[in-house]
Amino acid sequence: MLISRFHTVPRFGLPYTPLDFAAALAAIFGGTKLPDAFGLLGDSAKFWTRSGRQALRLLLTALDLRPGSGVALPLFTDPSLVSAIVSAGHRPVFIDVDPRFLTMDPNSLEAKRGTFSALVVVHLFGQMADIPALQLAGGEVPLIEDAAHAPLSYLNDRMAGSFGLASFYSFASTKYWPAGGGGLAVVNDASLARKLARATEALSSPSRIEELRNLALQAAKALLFTRELYGILGKPIRRWAEKWAILEPSLDLKAIQHSYAAAASRQALRFAKRVERQRANSLRLLSHLDTIEDIVLPRERPGALYNYHMFPVLLRDREERAPVMAAMWKQFVDTSMIYCDVVQQCRRFGYRGTCPQAESIVDRLITVPNHAALTSHDIDGVAQVFRSSLLACRNVKPSCSGLPVSAHNVACGVEMAGATSTSMQSALQREPTDVF
Repeated sequence: MLISRFHTVPRFGLPYTPLDFAAALAAIFGGTKLPDAFGLLGDSAKFWTRSGRQALRLLLTALDLRPGSGVALPLFTDPSLVSAIVSAGHRPVFIDVDPRFLTMDPNSLEAKRGTFSALVVVHLFGQMADIPALQLAGGEVPLIEDAAHAPLSYLNDRMAGSFGLASFYSFASTKYWPAGGGGLAVVNDASLARKLARATEALSSPSRIEELRNLALQAAKALLFTRELYGILGKPIRRWAEKWAILEPSLDLKAIQHSYAAAASRQALRFAKRVERQRANSLRLLSHLDTIEDIVLPRERPGALYNYHMFPVLLRDREERAPVMAAMWKQFVDTSMIYCDVVQQCRRFGYRGTCPQAESIVDRLITVPNHAALTSHDIDGVAQVFRSSLLACRNVKPSCSGLPVSAHNVACGVEMAGATSTSMQSALQREPTDVF
């Protein structure tokens, strides 16, 4: 099928199914079960939270740091982490990032050693941070992993979330588990787990009216993110919803909604297969785009295996970004420039311009669709749309200009890299089912 306004490629996948909705609705009247479905994240203690940012706030509080202590985190990340640090009574210490991998730079961290008492490492877009180097650079301070983007990402055969005292995850609509909201804290330290257990038990329950409202909004959002409706209704409504912070994760001291916990638990059961497909799509995109000059692609760090929660691309400069995004949308492939306002937001919390790499990335980054529901033919089409849009922006004639962009007919595509595993190839050959 041709990519068209009636069959667009949304910027993110939102695999929220009717059965997820049914389980969430039943849970509103039946209560929240234990997070037993998340055994894929290891055997450590697990605690439901209202959101990923609330999990960070509770973990920092449980560390019993001196009030006003510095907490190091990368500048280029979700700015809600800064709010969580401040809400816990502490001060953010902004660290620059490695421009190749978009994660915290150990050299920048070491340069600020002594100014922080805890460390929040973010595995951004599913790309593993170099935790051994960061632990060496940061010294003997408590380490918490933001693994919201990185479930089932690995470094040196260790899963994201297994390196520090604790990690946390998010079930917001654009995360790998898009339950609509909620979060999970996974605690590897027994003493910290006991403190967090007491903190989560003290959280107040949300109202049933609030639960029903948010469940309806999440179901509507999932419908609008289908390929048939996204170009007509989803993209225009998304701008309005973002302006009014619809379904924005919360930092208050309420407990997770029963509906979010139930939907996330169902999604966890099919999660490994979704990661396999999304990783295969991302490797296919990499093989198509590998020959383009003056861009930075999300290649894996040595010793790492990414889940490819998103597919970030760094363009040559900020002047390329808007024209490329506009040209791609004219061909009905949506993109995002996620966290593009993080520098401005962090200036309100004391950032004073000490992270030049992060500031450059903010101006040049876009994400390209790679989600698991896309077929291999769709990925070929996305790659061709990106290539033709970028080359047109750079005033270079594509070698196959004039051909229609089709999910089943892409003359500029290249074959998958020979190193792709058998399991990845088999995942590409299977058509997505309705569970995604």
